[in-house]
Amino acid sequence: MIVYPAIDILGGACVRLLRGDYGEATRFSDDPLAVARGFAAAGAPWIHVVDLDGARDGTPVHGGLVRAIAAETGLPVQVGGGIRTLEDAAACLDAGVRRVMLGTAAARRPALLSEAVDRWGPDRVAAAVDVRDGRVVVEGWLADAGLAPDALLGRLRECGIEVVLHTDTTRDGTLGSANVAGARALAAEGFRVIAAGGVASLDDVRGLRDAGADGCVIGSALYRGTLRLEAALACAEGGSC
Repeated sequence: MIVYPAIDILGGACVRLLRGDYGEATRFSDDPLAVARGFAAAGAPWIHVVDLDGARDGTPVHGGLVRAIAAETGLPVQVGGGIRTLEDAAACLDAGVRRVMLGTAAARRPALLSEAVDRWGPDRVAAAVDVRDGRVVVEGWLADAGLAPDALLGRLRECGIEVVLHTDTTRDGTLGSANVAGARALAAEGFRVIAAGGVASLDDVRGLRDAGADGCVIGSALYRGTLRLEAALACAEGGSC
């Protein structure tokens, strides 16, 4: 299982939101690039970047910073937040990003999603399935998409999506626990699931690994020091945890 340390960017700073609430942002660093370098030095295999301004405003904002993270760490980067057109996706991929994550566009523009997968392949285009209380949320988690998760997953399969970033938004930033059952269900459906939201301990990492998750995103636990990246990496790779 791949561990993706998270860098969420708001106003140029590295922050964590509580359950996606922009009014509940904790600033951890004014230099996201330095944070990315630290993750790379600790052995991270990937970097997970979310442009929170882009997610809220509907178009990517921090492309230059994303480009710098990809170039200076030399790591594959997956990025989401405001990528709602093919032009947005192309700009990210041309900037050195390995994978783009489409959330709002996946829920509302399946034809665009299909075209993106056809153009760049299923490893470079992921769908973000962000769920709150049994409903899919979009536009930076600020709006209900009018879809149940199962309905969206059916569409994603038709579009050729293989990689699904599944975020339980009620757990995100809480340091509670991961939604292992949700990850297991998605993996059983044949998706390569990357689980996000509430990953706080080695128990969560082990649980997601054993549930068949392809990856997990870890944010607040790394920033608050409740989980060491090196330990999470060892656990995800099958070591003792």
